[in-house]
Amino acid sequence: MNIIVDEVLQHLESSLSAKFDYSDVHKSLDFLFQKSLNDSQTENSKVALSSVEAVLEKVWESLHTGSWADAPDGTRKLYSHASLLKAKLLLKTGNDERMLKKTIKAIDMGLLMGNAFRNELTVTASLLCKALQQTFSEVPVKLGDDRESNNSCTLHRNDDHVSTLHQPSLETFLRDFLKPKIPVKITGNMEHWPALNKWKDLNYFVKLAGARLVPVEIGSSYADADWSQKLITLEEFINIHVVQEGEKPAYLAQHQLFNQIPELKDDIKIPDYCYLTDMDGVEPDINAWLGPKGTVSPTHYDPKNNFLAQVVGSKNIILYDPKWSEYLYPYDDKFLKNTAQVDPVKPDLCKFPNFSQVKAAHCTLNEGEMLFIPSGWWHRVESLSVSFSVSFWWM
Repeated sequence: MNIIVDEVLQHLESSLSAKFDYSDVHKSLDFLFQKSLNDSQTENSKVALSSVEAVLEKVWESLHTGSWADAPDGTRKLYSHASLLKAKLLLKTGNDERMLKKTIKAIDMGLLMGNAFRNELTVTASLLCKALQQTFSEVPVKLGDDRESNNSCTLHRNDDHVSTLHQPSLETFLRDFLKPKIPVKITGNMEHWPALNKWKDLNYFVKLAGARLVPVEIGSSYADADWSQKLITLEEFINIHVVQEGEKPAYLAQHQLFNQIPELKDDIKIPDYCYLTDMDGVEPDINAWLGPKGTVSPTHYDPKNNFLAQVVGSKNIILYDPKWSEYLYPYDDKFLKNTAQVDPVKPDLCKFPNFSQVKAAHCTLNEGEMLFIPSGWWHRVESLSVSFSVSFWWM
């Protein structure tokens, strides 16, 4: 462990030598950060740590004032830079398991809140997780076979089921589904994914990255008034919300986990179908969706094409052609305009009468299957068991 920690400290020393112009940051913050950098080069580690924590606290307050989209670029850079420095100072005070986890938390805060030093922060977190693996003791968090449930969604008489094809050729997919924008379930294209075997054992995630901070949604739906988010470790999320059933549903949803933890990206493969459009060398946006039975993404649409790949468990998906948009009663709020007010499972036809005319398509997505959801298609997704899905969004 000491060898790895020494490697991390050398890496941090090199990373912290970078210079940034923080002219758009408040002068007092810039002064305090430069002071903490200078103090870190002396024996004043505790003083430096106190100063950098003050910087992070002030920047945190600034980033949570007003709209996140309007956060100044320099302020987010400063948060990343200060997080690197905090990691170095923490490791200088100790390298036991508790301190390593505390340092990883500081690194993840820099990744989640900042916008610079991404490679340096990611490498540091990976090395520290490797050090923690030497102290890992397996706990019984392997998924059982008793979590499957029947489809809880009522089908309407005029509904259809999404077509299923086994390993269609690129030409077939392009001609029959991508160009005309028609959903299709594809089987047989995930058999070479290491994730299909590895991810069934949740110890794999706890050992690899249990100390990593992840954003978790709390509540049945992000459209509900009591919905909230919090940052917890991946180990806490798995043990408290996935293995056991908490008071409220918790969902690690639409999170770029594979950018945060690159080791997990080796377990999946980008579907070849994604490359049928001209993406100018840009890879799809890849998001993780991990949660217990009953997690729901309310009826919504995305501006990009989507391949939803089911790795663990199963999900029920209800889809609607964009032509039905008006009858799904989208919210007026600009942040929810791509979300329907009507709940297709328990529709209030008095409040939303035109929904009775809508025709849906249904799909049950099982392990090893992918669903193509064209851009603009509305879809509601419900986990029928403990579930881990991966979505690939591309234009």
